[in-house]
Formats: sequence, C-alpha cells, structure tokens
Amino acid sequence: MVLNDYLREFRNKLEGYRRAQEALSISGDASPAQKTKALKEIEATGRQIEELDAWERDVLFPLATQKIEIDLDDGVKANYPKFGAALKPIKGLNDGDD
Repeated sequence: MVLNDYLREFRNKLEGYRRAQEALSISGDASPAQKTKALKEIEATGRQIEELDAWERDVLFPLATQKIEIDLDDGVKANYPKFGAALKPIKGLNDGDD
C-alpha cells in the first residue's frame, strides 16, 4: 500500500510540479526572478525524486515483494521491526519488556 498508494502518487505529483517549473523557466512571460526561482525548484525537486527512487529501489520495493503480514493485536514492538530500514528507529523500542 505504501509503495503504490503513497510513494508513487507523491512521486507523480513531484514530477508534475517539476514539469510546471520547467515550463515557467522557459516562459517568455516570466520575470528573471521567477525563472531563477523555477530553476532552483527544478533542481531541488529533481533531488527529491532521485532520493525517492533510491528509497523505493533499495528499501521499499524489496519489502513489498516479501508481502509481510502483520497482526495489529501484536502491537508496535512486534510489528515495527518487521519493516527494517523502511522506518526510522524508535529509541527505546527494543529495550526490555514493560
């Protein structure tokens, strides 16, 4: 779900934003300041897209192919570690049982 419903949808929105900024950067109606800002936005958005692609390729897609089953009744301590590098570590999660 995360891969198809969220990550790829967000990536598509970023790609659309980048295309809009590219159009603005070559527009004859845009001021030099707008064009400069658009070029900076294109670069920043490109870096975000590259980062998302790398995260999908290296972390999320391999997890998605494993089709990990979780049981919500098991709680966070049991389910969170199943997702490894896809999630940020939570300090104290792996400490002794409560």
